[in-house]
Amino acid sequence: MIKKMRSKLSVKVFLLTAVLTAVCCGCTYFCIVRFAPYIYSHEAADVEYLASEMSVILCEVDQTDASYFIVEMNGFLADETEDEFVFHIFRSTGEELFLMDWDRETGKRMEDYADCEKTGQYSFRLLDGEEEYVLFASQNTDKESQVVEALHKSLPVISAFVLVTSVIAAFFYTWYMTRPIKKISAISRQMADMDFGSLCPVKRTDEIGVLSDSLNELSVRLSVALSELREANRKLRADIDRERELEQQRLAFFSAASHELKTPITIIKGQLQGMLYQVGRYQDRETYLAQSLEVTDTLETMVQELLTISRLETPGYTCKKSTFDFSRFVDERLKAHEELFILRELTLEKFLSPEVTVLGDTRLLEKVIDNLLGNAAAYSPAGNRVIVKLWKEAERVILTIENTGVHIPDEELPKLYEAFYRVDQSRSRQTGGSGLGLYIVKTILDLHGAAIEITNTAQGVMAVIRI
Repeated sequence: MIKKMRSKLSVKVFLLTAVLTAVCCGCTYFCIVRFAPYIYSHEAADVEYLASEMSVILCEVDQTDASYFIVEMNGFLADETEDEFVFHIFRSTGEELFLMDWDRETGKRMEDYADCEKTGQYSFRLLDGEEEYVLFASQNTDKESQVVEALHKSLPVISAFVLVTSVIAAFFYTWYMTRPIKKISAISRQMADMDFGSLCPVKRTDEIGVLSDSLNELSVRLSVALSELREANRKLRADIDRERELEQQRLAFFSAASHELKTPITIIKGQLQGMLYQVGRYQDRETYLAQSLEVTDTLETMVQELLTISRLETPGYTCKKSTFDFSRFVDERLKAHEELFILRELTLEKFLSPEVTVLGDTRLLEKVIDNLLGNAAAYSPAGNRVIVKLWKEAERVILTIENTGVHIPDEELPKLYEAFYRVDQSRSRQTGGSGLGLYIVKTILDLHGAAIEITNTAQGVMAVIRI
């Protein structure tokens, strides 16, 4: 109990207030006892017999004698009780009558004395009358209250005592309450100056002590938070550096794109100039016009791929997704490439689970499938196989495209998704393509929340897509 009292500021304030109030009330009570005598020293029971005898006697007298008799008895009652009790006469309907003149009403009713201490009510009829009256004796409410007078006399003493006590208590409260708060305030000012090295020295177990401990804990946490903020700032700078690196990669991308575009344009320009001026071998215009057209087709394909990348990497770009039958979709793309496989003398093997659905953009996913099938056809030697499998595993749809008879160096596999990267370092158009296909595939699958992995197998190279 004592430990709880020491640890609670509210208990301390309550006890101090209770003691102060008790002292003030004690002084007030002393003043009232000293200056205010006890007013009512008689009880209704003391005059009960007089009221009873009065009702019996009034039944034996007429109205003229009754008025004088009741006035005389009322005076006797006042003498006996030091004017603390008086008689009251009422009609049967409840109106009070004057004691000297029963034909006049005082304006009060019996209910007005409900809260007064009084004797029992006695009914009677006068000797010469038929009307019934009610009689009882009650405390004299008109008697001047001596308590008010006593309080008025003691008011200066009480006021002076309360004033002095309040000043002393206020001084003590100010000292008791503000001393630790000043220490806490000094620490908080240091914290405002970002100095978290000092702790509050207040050693208490009440609410102020809890506040001190909380401030110390806040100081420690702010110090930790400041350290974390510095770490976050360091990471932010690292992110900025990464962003700069990405910007440099974009610049490198555009530089590579410029180089890739420049090469076919230079070839076309040289061929056209040679044919125009009929220089050497370029006199065979039909042959070199066909070659120029082939280079132009390659250039057109590259430009379209660059436009596709530009659109996909536009901030805020979203693909239009819908749920569709992926099994039928893949089968249709395989049928579209049958002629290419026949031309390349490749055997197509497909194992597609029926009614496998996905949520995606059919136009973009068509580019993914066509690109992977085109790569499988382009890099597989004649007489080999292209194996396509599709199935659903748990919540994922898995598509694999494997082409046999070829392998990719393991160190080259992570670089396949980089723009303009070719395994063939000669950058030959016949073997290396534009170098943008897998970059576009990776970008499209990222937009779908899907993943692609290209690995070497015992038979060849396999691309695995998980949607």
